Amino acid sequence: MLETGVIAAGIDGSQAAFGAARWAAFDAQRRGVTLRLVHAVVAPLVGGYPEPSLLAPQVTDKMRERAARLLHTTTDRLRADHPGLRIETTQQDGPPVPVLMDHSRRALAMVVGADGVGRLTGVFFGSASARLAEHGHGCIIIARPESVATADSDPGDVVVGVDGSPQSQAAIGFAYEEAALRGATLVAIHTWNDKPLRRGLGSYPLEIDASGIDQAQHRLLETELAGWEQKYPDVPVQMRILRGRPAPNLLRYAHQITSTNGERRTQLIVVGSRGRGGFTGLLLGSTSQAVMIHADCSVAVVHTAGAG
Repeated sequence: MLETGVIAAGIDGSQAAFGAARWAAFDAQRRGVTLRLVHAVVAPLVGGYPEPSLLAPQVTDKMRERAARLLHTTTDRLRADHPGLRIETTQQDGPPVPVLMDHSRRALAMVVGADGVGRLTGVFFGSASARLAEHGHGCIIIARPESVATADSDPGDVVVGVDGSPQSQAAIGFAYEEAALRGATLVAIHTWNDKPLRRGLGSYPLEIDASGIDQAQHRLLETELAGWEQKYPDVPVQMRILRGRPAPNLLRYAHQITSTNGERRTQLIVVGSRGRGGFTGLLLGSTSQAVMIHADCSVAVVHTAGAG
């Protein structure tokens, strides 16, 4: 059952995980809800890599005691910055992904760190954060230090990718909520790809009415946002119709805002877990994957109810 009064954060003692806990603390404070710190207690592999064994490494009482100290220390550090915030802690024996995935079923959002690996490498998708984003439930947020550092002083922009899919509608709702909480501008981006049309026409002297397509796509974007604008009338909204592939356009636009002399920043990019045209059985679409790897800011991957 969804606990509407809880934002959860996975911690493991790393700096990336503490950054995620800070992000979650700011969000929980804005919402007036409880922050839940979750730690998975897992025994290290013998020799540092998997070995043939009939028995899995066992969690000991000392490991559980270290976990309790980590949770206690992290709570104290967060309370220093958020004295009125309600914080609860939980530890559970087991691998991180199943433990965090279980908590993602109930929380408003599960926040995790970006693991500190190179964004341009495929190693990222062997990480706990990436697997949680693919198999988790509700909203999974990959928090990055760049946006955590300014979350308390700069509301920034919230950028959301819109493509007309059910996952996109869920992403729009979460993006509006975050923008309202932050006092931020919501930038809704919809893209259409003109390159296949041009290749398909070949050398035929037929002009594409690109501006007409832009106008039609803008009307579709207005339709997608209409109900949400009524629910959040005080959120400033900018609509952008861009030509090309979704992920590069989202990343390029967000980066351009972040790079403009500090006047505006992108604090958060929100995407659906699988967009229009996603293959059945794939829990995370190519756009979501690309944005998670390459974004300079935090990314929220929103699953629809029952997805994952």
